[in-house]
Amino acid sequence: MSGNIKRVGFLISATGGGHKAAANAIAAGLEHHYPGRFKFDYIDLFREYTPPPWRYAPEIYPRWVHYNVASYSAFFWSSERLLRTPLGRDATLAHIARRRIARLMEDHHPDLLVVLHGAFTRFAVAARAALGASIPIITVVTDLAKPHLGWYHPGVDRCLVPCEPAYHRGIAAGVPPEKLRIVGHPAHPKFALYSDTKPDARRRLGWDKDLPTVLLVGGGEGMGRIADTATAIDRARLGAHLVVVCGRNEALRTRLSARQWREPTDVYGFVDNMEVMMRAADVLITKAGPGTIAEAAISGLPMILNGAIPLQESPNIGFVVHNRAGVYAKRPERIVVVLQQWLGDEAVRSQYVAGAEKIAYPNAAFTIADEIAAHATTPQPLRAG
Repeated sequence: MSGNIKRVGFLISATGGGHKAAANAIAAGLEHHYPGRFKFDYIDLFREYTPPPWRYAPEIYPRWVHYNVASYSAFFWSSERLLRTPLGRDATLAHIARRRIARLMEDHHPDLLVVLHGAFTRFAVAARAALGASIPIITVVTDLAKPHLGWYHPGVDRCLVPCEPAYHRGIAAGVPPEKLRIVGHPAHPKFALYSDTKPDARRRLGWDKDLPTVLLVGGGEGMGRIADTATAIDRARLGAHLVVVCGRNEALRTRLSARQWREPTDVYGFVDNMEVMMRAADVLITKAGPGTIAEAAISGLPMILNGAIPLQESPNIGFVVHNRAGVYAKRPERIVVVLQQWLGDEAVRSQYVAGAEKIAYPNAAFTIADEIAAHATTPQPLRAG
């Protein structure tokens, strides 16, 4: 790579926080390995470069998943089937994509595009072909065990996947093996770099140093049966410290903060020190989002998965369970039973700690950063017309 600063265009969407979080993690990895050598543009392709109704996807997605997840899952399934037909293939995208990507290139002048949303890979490849551009395209697959087929395209320069099942899915989708590489999910480097011991992390947070700690999270939006689960755990009198992270769900945080708890309990809103909390905890209860699973694995934290978006996240449950990194328990009563087993027998819990460590890729963001640096070349001028 030459000495001049390269501009990386992250193709993301605000449909959930995972795409932006992955971009932030990769940017941090680049800055750590190549300080001052890259600039970053976060390009929300839906919001900035698509017509209605796609332009409103960031507003539609959370409501859709929350209020009618069955129809969202049906859309997820049918969109995969569409990609297997001529209507869903590149020729139909080229004309649409060309003008919009040309405007994107004028607005941002990226030296390299990093695709971080499964809907954008074909869009970017079709536009590059139509424009006659040489800009490298790297897809970083942030879905975990069974990524949507939209992530995969043989025309990208590199397809970086989080695990072996995602690699084999890429092969089946026609991506040449030499373009695929298993690198892990891009968790923020702060999880790999955090060096405090469990007692140190607990002192930093002001948590009880002796009680086992159960960390209950619902993602950035505080989704799922958090209140019911927290109440069931408290009533069970497990002799544990319960930590509940409500994310941006302020109504939930207010309601839980006002509750009279029987056991030691701390309630938080949105936090930016999850690497400290995960290091301090003994068990994590979460839905099967790929980012949280990756962070917990790096932290050596066994997981109780209590929910998933069907088809999009539900394969992650099987991946975690198969590797003995955690278990699936949807109902609060079942979660309490698992906690009684794990907290009552450290040897059993240790087996799941080992399983979590087995699926961890602590250096994923750094590995992806090195891949980007290796492909960061100045693109040739776009073809006129």
